[in-house]
Amino acid sequence: MSDYPNSPDLQDLDKVVVPDSADFAEEIRLFIHLAQEFPDDIELELYEPASEDMIKEFEEKNNIKLPDHLRKFYLFANGMTLSAGNLDLFPLSDIEDNLDTEWEWGDEKNYILLGDMVGDGETIFLDLDTGNIVTDDHGDESIHEDITALLFETIAIFLDGEFEDDMLDEYLSEPEE
Repeated sequence: MSDYPNSPDLQDLDKVVVPDSADFAEEIRLFIHLAQEFPDDIELELYEPASEDMIKEFEEKNNIKLPDHLRKFYLFANGMTLSAGNLDLFPLSDIEDNLDTEWEWGDEKNYILLGDMVGDGETIFLDLDTGNIVTDDHGDESIHEDITALLFETIAIFLDGEFEDDMLDEYLSEPEE
């Protein structure tokens, strides 16, 4: 599913260990479950984790400090693709390849490209000033406090009501924190 030539190797979904302490653990476990239960409808790729050294090198080389929520995500998976919502979070190498891209707003915003979604030009950025995840849908921005909020939104928008599944229904019925 990935179109990126520098992408790291994929993790075997049957062997992925999601850290219990990760804020995004419930969402990733749900994605894995749904990809295994509905393989004809949901495709999930999780790349091999980035190492602490890889992240440190990325940060130092590019003068970027990843917020803790993204650092933890990249230590779990150095990017991911999910067919639901066409969510694509780039590996660090692809983020680095896009750092010199000039966005239409010029230098007004301190954003770096993290990925894309929906497949129609909606982009996912990290706001370096706040640490928030920002999606830009042709000029209409949405702000997400962290990577977990983005994953939650993906579930709520693209998976709610799409599949008869107890784990999905339970997740969606839990009150938001």
